[in-house]
Amino acid sequence: MSELNAVLSHVLKWPVRPFIRTKVIPAQLEAEINIDHDKPLFYVLKEESIFDLLALQRICKKFDLPSPFSKVNVNGTLYTRYICLDRMASSLKIKRKPTEALSQVEQLLKQHKEQTGIDAQLIPCFSTWGRYPGKANLDADVVFNDQRKPSALAKFFIVLFSGRHNLIQFSQPVSCREVADDHGSDKAIAQKLLRVARFHFQRQKLAIAGPKLWERDQLINSLLASPALKKVIEDEAKSKNISINKARETARQYLDEMAADYRENAVRIGDRVLTWIWNKLYHGIHITNVETVRKLAHEGHEVVYVPCHRSHMDYLLLTYVIYHEGLVPPHIAAGINLNFWPMGPIFRRGGAFFMRRSFRGNKLYSAAFREYMAQLLSRGYAIKYYPESGRSRTGRLLKPKTGMLAMTVQSALRGLDRPITLVPVYIGYEHVMEVSTYMRELGGAAKQKESFWQVLGILRKLRHFGQGYVNFGEPISLNKQLNSKVENWREDIHPTIPQKPTWFPGFVNDIAQQVMCNINRAAALNGVNLSALALLAAPKHSLFRDDLENQLKLCLALLEQHAPFSELTLPPDPHPKLLVEHAISMDKYQVEKGKTDIISLTDSEAVLQTYYRNNVLHVFLLPSLAAASLIADAKNNRATILTQWQTLLRLIAGEYFLKFSQAQLEAHLDHILATLKDYKMLTIDNQELQAIRHADSRYQQLHLLASYCQETLQRYAIVLAVLEQTPAIARTDLESQALDHAKQLAKLNGIKGPEFVDKSLINQLILKLRELGYLQSNDDGLLESTDTLGGLRSIVFELLDGDILATIRHP
Repeated sequence: MSELNAVLSHVLKWPVRPFIRTKVIPAQLEAEINIDHDKPLFYVLKEESIFDLLALQRICKKFDLPSPFSKVNVNGTLYTRYICLDRMASSLKIKRKPTEALSQVEQLLKQHKEQTGIDAQLIPCFSTWGRYPGKANLDADVVFNDQRKPSALAKFFIVLFSGRHNLIQFSQPVSCREVADDHGSDKAIAQKLLRVARFHFQRQKLAIAGPKLWERDQLINSLLASPALKKVIEDEAKSKNISINKARETARQYLDEMAADYRENAVRIGDRVLTWIWNKLYHGIHITNVETVRKLAHEGHEVVYVPCHRSHMDYLLLTYVIYHEGLVPPHIAAGINLNFWPMGPIFRRGGAFFMRRSFRGNKLYSAAFREYMAQLLSRGYAIKYYPESGRSRTGRLLKPKTGMLAMTVQSALRGLDRPITLVPVYIGYEHVMEVSTYMRELGGAAKQKESFWQVLGILRKLRHFGQGYVNFGEPISLNKQLNSKVENWREDIHPTIPQKPTWFPGFVNDIAQQVMCNINRAAALNGVNLSALALLAAPKHSLFRDDLENQLKLCLALLEQHAPFSELTLPPDPHPKLLVEHAISMDKYQVEKGKTDIISLTDSEAVLQTYYRNNVLHVFLLPSLAAASLIADAKNNRATILTQWQTLLRLIAGEYFLKFSQAQLEAHLDHILATLKDYKMLTIDNQELQAIRHADSRYQQLHLLASYCQETLQRYAIVLAVLEQTPAIARTDLESQALDHAKQLAKLNGIKGPEFVDKSLINQLILKLRELGYLQSNDDGLLESTDTLGGLRSIVFELLDGDILATIRHP
């Protein structure tokens, strides 16, 4: 058969070429797949198809790999290079003989057992034409469904209709040497190896195309028949004194309003449209750590994507990236505000399911939504939702809403067979198209309702938006978290009734905090957000070009080890000169030409740039606090800085979603001090740290670094100063006075960040001070400082600029 395929490859190579377009997973094949070109190489395929082999041949040529039609010489024995697990079905319904895979693998293993100097590699190559998963309980047309074994004739039509949507996924090679040495070389081992390969291909198919699709009406009917929802329908009928049929019809309307209507052809069309949009908008999309997600999907995990929310573009960008990385697009939880014509039906066919902003007071709607979520998870559909709920208007992560996470944990408490894993995702942009709208809304303007005309307005503004970033953070296994934090949690499992045991609220809140921390640990640095960070901290928001370049160089050096931000990504080209040039090309800065160019921000642009600064400010808070401490104390030491960090992190960690171990903190501090010493900004004599004092460019850099944390410390100092002047005060009065002081300070010192005068942040700070025991309520219900507040106040006041502190403490 191999000889016939070799002949057919010459005959069909050129005629089928226009009909086949192949995407390779992973795209960086040589970097991600450990192929040793000096060892004998075999390709393992699911079925023996000339079209699969031709597509593979073209890809092998592209990546300088041997052709599948060439022979492999293993110590003088010639083998066919491809190993096919199955033959295609006969068009005439004649039973076909098995392939030679078993005998070939068995012979290979025996040869490895007898000859110790050889090591052949078996590379699984999964090929699929289109990504149609098929329909549940329905007989799908084989021409459009590659789940079964098609005949040669059916395969011809598959290639004809779906040939330009071919995907080949390479997996890590399997060493025949390791198999023979560890397990043996008899027929049973060869059979087991092929069974593992079949199972591996099944998992890959599920990860790429997803589970079979239910008809939408069929899914809704199954939800209405679920015991949990039936009980709520009965309760609804009794409480509102209506018939069960009417309550059931209301539930059906809710489900019809929310349920997705996923269509593979809609995703395929969307892929073409989005490819055009991204090429129009962005110079590139940088993706990191996706191989971790791919591994989870192949291992059978129920993947739940939990990204940050910067822009309406997030819905499209993340789904697009997931699809192009060879994973099934997730079902997406979207606000009901996006269900407008014509985008609502389009989003719904792309996998969006819609939810109302609030479920409060509507038990039937809440139960219907919870059952829908549970069905999606139990049937193996990937899901995506935004823990912040809405888009961030400031560029900082918002406090997470725990409703969707709670439903996810409740689904785990139904005893799902597959482990549920949350995948935090950092999404960043060098330009967010809504940023001007965000600033107007923060200034008091009403939020503009989403509509078709708004979409047309956005399309008219399509232009150069720089680069986009999608960083997949460290996954969080719900099952492992439950095992480690909740003793005997499996006792609370119930297959139908949603459970909410006593440990549930605290566990959900902890998971929500961990999700946000993992998003922030996967931040992406680029020329725009680094330049915004420096310019907004500089006097009059202006710097000489070389000073800006040097500041960016220092910032990158402080994070070279990435600790304690495990998934942080540095710019693809970290040269400071190129970063500044790229930032300038984004038309966000004024450049005054001269002997040395001056880069500056206008007042209006400075407000907008706070958004990009806030995307990454959390990354530099610890280095900035260290610099502020060195400037404040002429003779400092490592232990003092570490103590200040530990005290302030009790407040900062919750606000900026940071979580570090003691070892990470100490390693990070040592790297910061070593970097500042290398840059001659610091001398270290035994345990004594002394910062540079004479005014030159190095002192300016250190002072600029210390300025990054100043607005945060100023907000803290304002609240602490009010408490210092008023020993007992009502919480509302404390909020009001602190907010008034913040507005005055912002006006006096040109502070542009809208979050500085954000009432919610001041409220969160007061609540955190109370939670940590710095404040307590007296018998009259007024807030009073405890003895521990003095230590916090002294640290905050010490690290603040003297003139600013005097203004804050002004009576």
